[in-house]
Amino acid sequence: MSRRSIPPLPRAAAVLAAAALLAGLTAPQVFAAPAAPADPDPVPATVAGEGTKAPRLVTGLAEDASGGNAESAARGHLAANADRYHVSTKAADLKALPHTGSTVRFQQYHQGVKVLGAQYLVHLQAQGTDRDVTGAGGTYFTDLTVDTTPTLDPKASKGRALATVTDPRARKAATAEEHGLVVLPGGVGGAGKSGSLTRHYTVTSTDVNTGEEQAREVYVDAHTGSVTLQHESQMHAETPATGTGVDVHGKTQPINIARQDDGTYRLSDLTNPTRIDTYDAEGRPSGQFSGRMPAGMKPMPNPTADYPAAAGETGAINAHINSAKVYDFYKKKFGREGIDGKGGTILSVVNVRTSTGKPYLNAFWDGTKMVYGGGGPTYYSFAAAMDVAGHEMTHGVITNSANLLYINQSGSMNEGLADYFGNAIEADAKGTPSTDPSAGLVGEDLCRTGTPKECALRDLNDGRSAVKDYIGLPVSVDNGGVHYNSTIFSGALWDIREQLSALTADKLVYKALTEYMTPLDDFADGRDAILAAGKASKLSKADLRKIAKIFDQHGIFRGWEKRTGTDSRVLVGNITDTNSIPAAEGGRYVVSNSDPTGDSFPGLYTGRTDGSGKPKRLTPDDGRWYVYPATDGKNFASLVLTVKNNAIDSFDIVTGSLKGGPLKTLFSSKTEQATEIKLDGDHLAVLTTDFGAGQSYLYTSYKGSPLKRSEAIPADHGAWAISVKGGKLGYTEYWVAEKGTVFAPTVRDMLTGKVEKQFLPTDQTGATSPLTNSTTLVKGKLVWAEKGRAAGARTAIRAGALTGAGTVTDIVPATSPNAPLSAQVTASDRYVTYTDLAGVEASNDKLPKLKQVSLSRPGTPARVSCNRGMQWYADADGDGRQVVWIDGTAGRTDIVTRFEPTHRTCK
Repeated sequence: MSRRSIPPLPRAAAVLAAAALLAGLTAPQVFAAPAAPADPDPVPATVAGEGTKAPRLVTGLAEDASGGNAESAARGHLAANADRYHVSTKAADLKALPHTGSTVRFQQYHQGVKVLGAQYLVHLQAQGTDRDVTGAGGTYFTDLTVDTTPTLDPKASKGRALATVTDPRARKAATAEEHGLVVLPGGVGGAGKSGSLTRHYTVTSTDVNTGEEQAREVYVDAHTGSVTLQHESQMHAETPATGTGVDVHGKTQPINIARQDDGTYRLSDLTNPTRIDTYDAEGRPSGQFSGRMPAGMKPMPNPTADYPAAAGETGAINAHINSAKVYDFYKKKFGREGIDGKGGTILSVVNVRTSTGKPYLNAFWDGTKMVYGGGGPTYYSFAAAMDVAGHEMTHGVITNSANLLYINQSGSMNEGLADYFGNAIEADAKGTPSTDPSAGLVGEDLCRTGTPKECALRDLNDGRSAVKDYIGLPVSVDNGGVHYNSTIFSGALWDIREQLSALTADKLVYKALTEYMTPLDDFADGRDAILAAGKASKLSKADLRKIAKIFDQHGIFRGWEKRTGTDSRVLVGNITDTNSIPAAEGGRYVVSNSDPTGDSFPGLYTGRTDGSGKPKRLTPDDGRWYVYPATDGKNFASLVLTVKNNAIDSFDIVTGSLKGGPLKTLFSSKTEQATEIKLDGDHLAVLTTDFGAGQSYLYTSYKGSPLKRSEAIPADHGAWAISVKGGKLGYTEYWVAEKGTVFAPTVRDMLTGKVEKQFLPTDQTGATSPLTNSTTLVKGKLVWAEKGRAAGARTAIRAGALTGAGTVTDIVPATSPNAPLSAQVTASDRYVTYTDLAGVEASNDKLPKLKQVSLSRPGTPARVSCNRGMQWYADADGDGRQVVWIDGTAGRTDIVTRFEPTHRTCK
């Protein structure tokens, strides 16, 4: 999904399919905030910074700051109180940003290089002819020591950025635009307290499967080449004249336009200091407008001042009118001159489509302009909804003020603030009270059919709480859940608007955004910013307590993340490698992760599955990527990616000992990437895919010999879901038959190549042959997941005996109420553990959870863990009940374990 875009449409819920790795939260007990003393001041006088000596917030000051202009007064105040702030006021370390009103905003630099998200604010107040400081705060990192002289060649750095496009087909046409050096401070992208020096790129590519254009902000360590941070980047001579335009609903509206010297007209509003231009993309792909404007584009022309219905159908008339209303809202309420606050032209592009010509059902802010999809048979143009227009334009206001980083909680606040102001703008324009239930709906006017409630993309009155409802998604999914968690914060803001006056709330939130928030803020920081802005605005203590109570009700307070609760043991916390999949066997695990300091490519780490000791790095920091590990408890194997000349140069398979030592390369290819690796003693199996040729191959190795392509599988057959145990190879073999593809779980002897068992489906024409996956070899059996072809069919967990007649047993029958919709399966010699995908909705009871059942005496499956977040990619350790998996419950991605299923009922 594009950055700063409207989220998935309710009627397209399939985008939340299992492959999206969505995590969910169950409904635990409600936790209340700690009890407060009677009649407290809801705004703390000082909030300490985390990982820095500089305080996060200081309020309640009344200290003289006379002399010079506001900037010099603010800088002088920081210098005079160095023991309080610990902020260097040298010109090279602290540079003033453009500011309006009474707050001076500074950007931190380290040895002349900008520090990402590090802004410090000083709040001033006039006292007659004098000036006082009333408060200060923000984010300033006091322990940065990283060397800012880059050592990595810029060409190699650019290549690392391009390598983040994982599909080789898309990488060929990808581009990387450099924005210079940036220091990533501690806690961002895995950077340690010393910080990381990076080169910042915008990487643009096209998804070859969907045609969707994609853009990501990529930060490459300028010393080691490690990709420390990445996230989506789309957020998306004349005289004044008046005319008319037909909007998407067929209603004629008055519009402000521009008359050209030749007597024609354009959609340009010249009536305010800020110009408003609206363009028609004429169905061109959205990617042509992401971060740029194609050459020769002009505001939408028309021979007369009266624009026809065809122009309205594109969304151009609505976009033009809505842009003016958003401008008026910010100008009249806050005195803001345009999106950037400096009168820069407001640009809108309507009527974009996907690269395949399909309707683009979305909208985005790309850092300079709004881009709107043209809609289709079911939806109007995305410019038709005023709250959507306000949402996208507010992203521009955020970019030009706090610039909240579009990731995790700060990204959710970014989305939440855009929703809040988008809805406030629409409610004011329509005269709808904030207390009206429809006022909290986002995008309710987009659908051509259906009720507003059915059409709405989000509801700010959904009552969600961070403690109860935060969805712990990894950064690889929706940038850490920026859309799915946004209503937690925006809901609190909307409640403030409902309980205070609309004008008071709007001014309060705007002041907090533009004068108190900084790029790396989390929910608790956002709470503090709102309360500090309220105190500076001289709200009564009663109102401040009311605001504090609202945040409490939405579970937003310091330390709320610790209230989520887990029942698993963390083996490796805060996994930053998006390709991380754990492997476990023999009491040991292996997993890929970026170094906590962010100074290396993903490497492999090993440790004990009982949680004792610390993870140990297995692979060298040699500028290569080590991912997709396999282990048998003594040794390991891994895929290695080598980047040269701005692209992946080779795909290697290496092996090594868990005790450490040199690595051995068994395979290298320029075109084939390993997608599955399995290891057991002397036997190694690797499944590769040549994406260019669209062909998969199976390789085997015995006692460390070079990988050899297997000839056991016919050329017109394929294989997937491989496993290795005791010299046998298990997999699903498939081939095209009379009426479709046939899937057959299969076991071969790895040395002779002889098929020992093949569990053929009843119908071998392929017409109804079920799909099988997750084949796993255990002692004497092959276990697999099998899903029927019929609509609504569920997945059975089955086991086939390797001796005798090869009896097949349903461990979990497809007719069982415990049968999953789809499943990933792992197994020990005694137990089967599967990921239960009960559905595809982003709700607590419809997200991946682990269940376990006895292999020899199947009964009712038990929940492995009551953790409420994503539970994914489990791997059984040994022959018992212990499994290791990826879990998102703690608001981050962790590798965790349990030794046996939970014995309590999960709520």
